[in-house]
Amino acid sequence: MDLALSPPPDDASILTALADPRRLAAVQRTGLLDSPPEENFDRLTRLASRLTGAPVVFVSLLDQGRDYHKSLVSPVAEEPGSSRVRMGRTFCHYVAVTKVPLVIEDATLLPVFRDVPSVKAMGVRAYAGVPLLTEEGDTLGTFCAIDFAPRHWTEQDIDVLTEFAHSALREIRLRMALQHADAVNQQLVEQIQRVDELNMKLEELATTDPLTGLRNRRAFDSHMAQELAIVQRRGTPLSLLMLDVDHFKRVNDTLGHDGGDRVLQAIAGHLKACARTVDVVARVGGEEFAVILPSTDEAGAHEVGERMRQAVENGPWDEMPVTISVGVATLMDGEDAERIYGRADAALYAAKQAGRNRVQQA
Repeated sequence: MDLALSPPPDDASILTALADPRRLAAVQRTGLLDSPPEENFDRLTRLASRLTGAPVVFVSLLDQGRDYHKSLVSPVAEEPGSSRVRMGRTFCHYVAVTKVPLVIEDATLLPVFRDVPSVKAMGVRAYAGVPLLTEEGDTLGTFCAIDFAPRHWTEQDIDVLTEFAHSALREIRLRMALQHADAVNQQLVEQIQRVDELNMKLEELATTDPLTGLRNRRAFDSHMAQELAIVQRRGTPLSLLMLDVDHFKRVNDTLGHDGGDRVLQAIAGHLKACARTVDVVARVGGEEFAVILPSTDEAGAHEVGERMRQAVENGPWDEMPVTISVGVATLMDGEDAERIYGRADAALYAAKQAGRNRVQQA
């Protein structure tokens, strides 16, 4: 670049270019500001230093009010207290405005550039920088080389820096693409989680009795099939309780349908309180309940049924006494779901015929 034919931009143009919101947003999107050194970038600056012979080569990202050196080859780069951040005017700022390479052989001979802070503070004499331009034409930063002595930059030197600038841009684009892919993947994971949560809620709604919060008949049938399969594999006992609210029509006539619903909800609470976590308590009809008791024999099932009967009887019930009748059946060899259900239901009918508020074994 012949500086005599192309006057450098003034301070106002530089400040406007550096503060451009779209350019700053593009720099932020790289995700590289204040990130630690990385071998993929350091390899580029090391090779550029060897090929050009420049003692200092760096990749600079132009943030608002500072330059951040993502990669830096320098004799003092690893010394304690050395910084990858530059404040104030730098040669790279001129590149941000012109968006073309800037080549300076001796900054002390040029009135504009001799006042760049690094010339006096660090003794920089020669500079060559290539812009890192996005596809939209925004300057992310520069790929630069400097020397502490006057230097004639050859055409090959500029070609080397230009090629490495393109390599740095490809690395930046790759990082941004990976970040975008990660963000998309995270969104997909979150969407899948939301779908799973919705499916779980839908499954819960489909298998839960809305009034009592117990399992409904659909869930009861499904659990019974699962428990029968377990019995076939393990040979463990299985029992079933069928429960019905005594004189429920009288309860509804006395308390109204809302009062009847409250009674059913209270009974559901008593049954759940008497059950184990492995037991399945379900509402299978208007005032009918069923309890699947895995790994429970006849004596154990009768004990659970009696405990539930007493819990309901003892209430407390403020408006009128409420009781339940219970039928108990324990699975027999070769028996399927329909047969054990029928025997438990027959036992429940027998309990009602015998005077209600009692447990009857099948």
